[in-house]
Amino acid sequence: MIATDMAQKFVDRFCATIRYNVNVMDPDGIIIAARDTHRIGTYHEVAHALVLSHRDEGVVRNGSSAPPGVLPGVNLLLRHRGEVVGVIGVTGDAPDVDNVAHTVRTAIEAMLEYEWERAQLDHRKDRNRLLIDLLVHREDPDPRQLSALAVRCGYDARLARMPVVLETPPAASPHDYLGAVRACPLHTKQDIAFIGDSGHITVFKTVPRADSGVVSEMRRTFLSYCEAVDAACTSARRETPLRYTSGPVHTDPVHYRASLRTALWILHRTSSRNAFFFDYTSDLLLHSIAPEVWHTVFDHIAAGLAGSSLVDEASLEQLGQTYLVLCEESMSAGRAAARLGIHRNTVLFRLGRLNELTGLDPSSRWRDRRTLQLFFEFALRRVSQTTTQSGSAFVVPIAQNSLV
Repeated sequence: MIATDMAQKFVDRFCATIRYNVNVMDPDGIIIAARDTHRIGTYHEVAHALVLSHRDEGVVRNGSSAPPGVLPGVNLLLRHRGEVVGVIGVTGDAPDVDNVAHTVRTAIEAMLEYEWERAQLDHRKDRNRLLIDLLVHREDPDPRQLSALAVRCGYDARLARMPVVLETPPAASPHDYLGAVRACPLHTKQDIAFIGDSGHITVFKTVPRADSGVVSEMRRTFLSYCEAVDAACTSARRETPLRYTSGPVHTDPVHYRASLRTALWILHRTSSRNAFFFDYTSDLLLHSIAPEVWHTVFDHIAAGLAGSSLVDEASLEQLGQTYLVLCEESMSAGRAAARLGIHRNTVLFRLGRLNELTGLDPSSRWRDRRTLQLFFEFALRRVSQTTTQSGSAFVVPIAQNSLV
């Protein structure tokens, strides 16, 4: 079926260039568009007969006994994607208007195909917008609706995907960068790319399955994709993105939203240009712990260390910093000393003092090691800020600063 307003617009444009009357009839033989507008709404028997018989052409010649409301001319079936959608008629002597009628039919059928493709594109854009809304903005989307919509948009909902956030230059157009991302050779049809609320480009990038080296394969996918997008931007004569961050990989689209929030959290807490999520797992888990849990576990310990006569505040801060470096170096006093620029024996002395202060033995007991690491990671997180606000670098971060 042809939309009446579309048919009339086409007739008006075509008739502005030719001297013949053009009619468009629907499958029931009713004229829905015409140069002679008084004929609109009338019945065209020849057109209806063409539709019923599936004959391609019906010619009414001068002098023949034409049905009422039918003038001499050439009438041709209109088809769209294999279906009869109406009839085009050009009024006049058959030999004169035959070529015109075929030209008009070709033009209308081309127009119908163009409008259909544009409508499909609009529908796909609408579906994609709805999919992004469900993935990013809905806190508890229906898993079945989400998966079904992803499939309708052409995405395999079972694939593992990693959110990658691109921070673009402030004065740049996000749409230009989105185009560069989609032109990147490592960007596939299964990668979901869009402009986020903050103006950053977000891509739910597919990650290949790996039987071994699972984390390293994720990292390789992320870094390779960043490099390829850089190259695509350079080829397009644009600045490369300022930074890239990634979030955890998921196979269930319901979890994409939480994973994207993690990527954005990392983006706002690091200056690294390529921030792979796994490198920030410890910080993320610390951030997720409710403040009251920190109070319950560490308040009294912090107060006890800060009030000890064995160390002053500066020495306690020094012990904490040394211990964190030791943890990063797998408790190797030699490597920790090299990083800190001090003698190995100094590292061992500080570790012994820490054992004396806490009654814990992190060298021998891994639970003691991890608990002390958590304590100092939290307590020293804002040491410069808290020491200017109060007299203790250890009580204030736990009692007043939250990680949420």
